[in-house]
Amino acid sequence: MKLKILIIGLLVSIQVMAQKQQKQNVQVNSDKQLNIDWSKYKTYAWASQVDSKLDPGIYFLNDLVLKERIRNAVGYEMDGRGYEKVSQSPDIIVNFRVFDQPTTLKGYTGYGTSYWGSQEVRQPEDTTSYNVERGTLIVNVIDTKSGETIWRGFASGLMNGTAFNKEEEKIKEAVNLIYQDYPARADNLGNKK
Repeated sequence: MKLKILIIGLLVSIQVMAQKQQKQNVQVNSDKQLNIDWSKYKTYAWASQVDSKLDPGIYFLNDLVLKERIRNAVGYEMDGRGYEKVSQSPDIIVNFRVFDQPTTLKGYTGYGTSYWGSQEVRQPEDTTSYNVERGTLIVNVIDTKSGETIWRGFASGLMNGTAFNKEEEKIKEAVNLIYQDYPARADNLGNKK
């Protein structure tokens, strides 16, 4: 009996350590365009491949359940920040993608407003690279007038063994972590400067 309890305790300890290790491997980061007037963005729409109902011959992310869970989690974050989802003439387009292989994402790093004042300047040599693990979820927000990405956030290392972790709670948690660094709200409550 004592041996059984010892073995069960050991197995639980191993599982807890594995879960902690998995959480430690998740990398969350974001990047944004500088000198953006975020107050002009009030509405959003999904990129066509995110919003489509999918015809039977096309598979987004090869998994309709995963797509729906990510779309719901991202939509929850956008709605919670006061953005209105519209079907025509949105201010921004929201897109996301899952990488099933390690990749390198390019972003920028600035010198900070304390160095340059309130108007940061970025140059091509200011680029930084993010080496991300397989199982990376990236969310892009694009200005519809300029066509440029104004914000990008990602969570890397969201794997469950050899597959992307599709658990609804894990996806919600990852998207919430990504959006913790989103720079604005459409309703202007607590906007970051």
